[in-house]
Amino acid sequence: MPLRSFLFAILSCCILSSSAVAEESETDAELLKAVKTLDEAFSRRDKETIRSMTDPLHMSISPAYQFFTQEDQLKALPELKLTLFKASPKTIVHPTPRTALIRYEAQIEGTFEGKTLTKHVQILESWVRKKGKWIETSYQETPLP
Repeated sequence: MPLRSFLFAILSCCILSSSAVAEESETDAELLKAVKTLDEAFSRRDKETIRSMTDPLHMSISPAYQFFTQEDQLKALPELKLTLFKASPKTIVHPTPRTALIRYEAQIEGTFEGKTLTKHVQILESWVRKKGKWIETSYQETPLP
């Protein structure tokens, strides 16, 4: 009888963990779709999409600029001119079910206020799920050699 209970417990764990993986992968697919939409909005300088997908206290820091609110970043958006944004595969960590940290490297070409952007960077983004929608709360670029 104890062996039967033990096998039942193992089987239950396997079933529950596989459904958690499926749920996480569906969540990650939704999140990656949001990331792509926001990246495209920045490339097109689409202020309304950026406003709807970032937090009002959104912080954005790179070697070329620092913004501590969404509005400050939107005001400076015409100065950002991207000609290339090529990202490596993303690593996603969920500290909680409604939050995510995304880390990846990118090759970037373009200018901000006429100054050349750093070409090779590591990016860390933080996202929060609010009312069923993924919202970016911060974005940081760190130069890489």
